[in-house]
Amino acid sequence: MAEKTTYGGQAVIEGVMMRGARHFAVACRKPDGEILVRQEEVPQFFTRYAWAKWPLLRGVFALADAMVLGMKSLLFSANLAMEEEQKPKPPPSGPLTEALLGPLHLMLGVGGTPAGAPITSIAISGAAVFGMVAGISLFMLAPSLLAGWTTPLVGHTIWRSVIEGVIRVCLVLGYIALIGRMPHVKRLFQYHGAEHQAINAWETEGTLDVESASRASRFHPRCGTNFVLTVLLVKAMVFTVIPWQEVWYLRLGLRLALLPVVASLAYEVIRLAGRHRNVAPLQWLVLPGVLTQRLTTREPAREMVEVAVASLRGGRAGSGDGGHRGLLGRGAAPGGRQLGPLI
Repeated sequence: MAEKTTYGGQAVIEGVMMRGARHFAVACRKPDGEILVRQEEVPQFFTRYAWAKWPLLRGVFALADAMVLGMKSLLFSANLAMEEEQKPKPPPSGPLTEALLGPLHLMLGVGGTPAGAPITSIAISGAAVFGMVAGISLFMLAPSLLAGWTTPLVGHTIWRSVIEGVIRVCLVLGYIALIGRMPHVKRLFQYHGAEHQAINAWETEGTLDVESASRASRFHPRCGTNFVLTVLLVKAMVFTVIPWQEVWYLRLGLRLALLPVVASLAYEVIRLAGRHRNVAPLQWLVLPGVLTQRLTTREPAREMVEVAVASLRGGRAGSGDGGHRGLLGRGAAPGGRQLGPLI
């Protein structure tokens, strides 16, 4: 029997992207209420080779897949949003807020682009690279440097690695809590919750409609938030057994080198937890990440759930996993229309 298809996605500007086995779709709502759905095949590189699905290796490819599809989806939603803005709007925040938003602010395409100007793939790629560098520097390298400064207090003990892990988790949670206070980020988090509800409805009830999704939970064990927290916890455990390097650049280099390994282990953990949601020990492992979704998701409005359902319908087209109900045609959505390729 073929393995059951699992679905994932992400929130974009006024919309949701959903990925299936062979297709992904982006659904966005225009100010006039129309839902636009664009569908495209997943790049064959991520589906062609059997070895790309091997345990541990598949986690690395899943990250690359998420980055490529996420950037395509952001480009579509950002340009759609800019097309709808005919008049310049006052900036949502001042210079301090702009600096605090950091990589997420750039990835959302907010600020730095005049109203009505097109957002290019180069701009999105540049924002992604900046965000990755900033994230690695702030959440991975800075905690290691700070923990190294505690050597006079705790000595050459395992506590330096423990302190490093605690600092890292606190920085991530603090950053999420801070940006979550921004109005436009709150709306993004609502779409994030809608994405989870649509997937939960399909996986638990086998139905794909707004009523089922509205009843479903906005928390999901395969969430990207869960992945980040699991990476942090796995990383903390791994580096408690690896000797501490006193030379700071060797210590930072080792953490960079082992990041793919840690990410692959974390991916396998949340993958198992997502497939075996009745196995308590697995759910305990991902519980910190699930609890953190209280920060990264908000209860969505019904119209947001409609967008998420339309996106998942587009992502499911051609999946062949059977048993679905209420599936619209290829790329269709209530009040929406099918558009051309994403890029």
